[in-house]
Amino acid sequence: MKVFLIICFILSLAGCGGNDSDEIKSLLNPVDLIPRDDEISGWTRLGTYDEADDYDSLYAVIDGGAQIFIDNGFVSAVFQQYNCTSVGSECSTALVSLRIYDQGNEENAQKVYDRVATGIGTPWTGAGVEARIDESAIASYTIEFWIKNFFVQVIIDEKSDEALNTAKLFASHVSGKVRR
Repeated sequence: MKVFLIICFILSLAGCGGNDSDEIKSLLNPVDLIPRDDEISGWTRLGTYDEADDYDSLYAVIDGGAQIFIDNGFVSAVFQQYNCTSVGSECSTALVSLRIYDQGNEENAQKVYDRVATGIGTPWTGAGVEARIDESAIASYTIEFWIKNFFVQVIIDEKSDEALNTAKLFASHVSGKVRR
């Protein structure tokens, strides 16, 4: 019996037997959450993604906005743009920008969510633990949410009901990948 308890103790120190949430966090990284071409019907990646895995590379991608992420546990991030390539139906000319940040844990992801808020976002229940739609820009929508250790922004550079629905599709899709 003592040997069994010692083995269990050693395994717990090695990370075996952790809860599912910790295992999922360690298995997922922002690159895993990027939708592939046509994973969201009619939308394909525009070029390759940009990745930031240290402070310098984050500053290179988002410059002045990087400090909030760094101050709150930044681990890594990816940035991918999409355009509509649907055939046979009307296709939006809008671009979707997807930004996925790994903040290391839920507390840090929530802190970033709280600190980047403009104060005029509308709460939305379609993604993450908390989500909001920011309509303050003249010609775009931004959806922001956090889930587990991730903070996510979906920005679409068009202001129409169709564009907002597209941004919601992207946000829900990424959120669903994290929940799996």
